[in-house]
Amino acid sequence: MAHTREELARLINLDEPDYPSIVRQLTPDDIPLLTQLSQDPNPGLATKAISCLGLMHSEAAMTGLQAAATHPDPVYRVAAAHALRNAPTSATAVRLLGKLLDDQDVGVRKLALKSVDVGNITSLKEQVRQLNLREPNEALKNMSQNILLKLR
Repeated sequence: MAHTREELARLINLDEPDYPSIVRQLTPDDIPLLTQLSQDPNPGLATKAISCLGLMHSEAAMTGLQAAATHPDPVYRVAAAHALRNAPTSATAVRLLGKLLDDQDVGVRKLALKSVDVGNITSLKEQVRQLNLREPNEALKNMSQNILLKLR
């Protein structure tokens, strides 16, 4: 049975949430409400919902992550880039990470790169190479170069 919005918000809105433990208490029925919470105007609550969606391992959860990955506020996109590292075999996650590698925000690009690295997503190697060629931030340029060396 799905949690109510209030129950779900109370469950995830902790100072230091234990996401794996929280996700074990959730069901696929909670994904629509998590998706709603991932768009909450309170970025603290929304980013926690985004993190939970990343651990739900379902295409339904990818819908919520897609909304977060295109949110106008980069805080939401950073959270989506981080959460997508938990689904490196999802075609939707790979597509979203590809878009986030081209984001205008340096923090979003950094977390997308880290997710590509953690997930060893070789299908994004060309996009990492393109980012490396055009990246103005020297630290990110170095990070992308190191990731390119690891991706086979």
